[in-house]
Amino acid sequence: MSEEKEKVLEMVADGTITASEGARLLEALGSEGYREKKQRAAGKRRITKTRTMISEIGPVIQATMGDVFKSRKSFNTYENMTFEEVESVSEEVEDRQELVIHGEGGRGKSLSVVLSRSEDEILRASLDNDSCIRTGSKDDKRILLWKSGELCVQVPDKLSFVKVFSKGGGISSAGVRVPVELKTMGGGIKISNPGDSFSIKTMGGGLDISLDSTWKGNSKAKTMGGGISIRLTDDIPAFINATTLGGSISIEGNEPKIISDSGKGHGKSKMSVQYGSDENCPELTVTSMGGGIVIEGKPDE
Repeated sequence: MSEEKEKVLEMVADGTITASEGARLLEALGSEGYREKKQRAAGKRRITKTRTMISEIGPVIQATMGDVFKSRKSFNTYENMTFEEVESVSEEVEDRQELVIHGEGGRGKSLSVVLSRSEDEILRASLDNDSCIRTGSKDDKRILLWKSGELCVQVPDKLSFVKVFSKGGGISSAGVRVPVELKTMGGGIKISNPGDSFSIKTMGGGLDISLDSTWKGNSKAKTMGGGISIRLTDDIPAFINATTLGGSISIEGNEPKIISDSGKGHGKSKMSVQYGSDENCPELTVTSMGGGIVIEGKPDE
């Protein structure tokens, strides 16, 4: 994507311009002109379709790109703080403290984050290379910054929240019991067996979600540029709202109760399904722009 087009999308995400205005700008950037009337007519139809699609994806752009760009900019705020450089972290955190993790890789730098559940009350973090982790605190937040390599973090249950932003790599989280917010640019996100609510968003990658009986909180997942895979590894109650622009929605394994199915319109599909009979079950809302959504329930025994 060109720098000019990325700037237009950022302006839409920030609310500087409307989705329809963004559509016109994107069309102008990509237009080579039409010399024949027939080409003009075809171009008008394409412009109309593009505007319709942009109007459809406007909320997705604002929700996904807006949050991702906002997270990227907040990195500069932490850069102005005083941090200590350490090779690794091993410390007991304060009760109900929030953990904030930011990765900002430069050109040619590779980033990734691996979260797992700590077996005790100790927060541990380490890198797979010789670079340093920068640590600091602000208000009730414990902050970790890194600029290259894979950062492995063991998350204790006594934390109140974990927030991760990585520019240029993927994020995985397995068995973490506290609420998490995971965002990345240029990579995928994999979350398995979360014990509480989660919010995951990515630009340029897919989402892989595995849920078991430990999952308790309402959650959200959004991607631009990838598909979404959802697996219910236990026979758990769940309510799933799925929306895709440019893909399809399919259900595999144990067939759930289909609450609504809007079919397709301008490349858009929506479906709501329920597993189990518990009306107070957790709700998962997923949105994909540019990819399909697969929901796989536990197969019937």
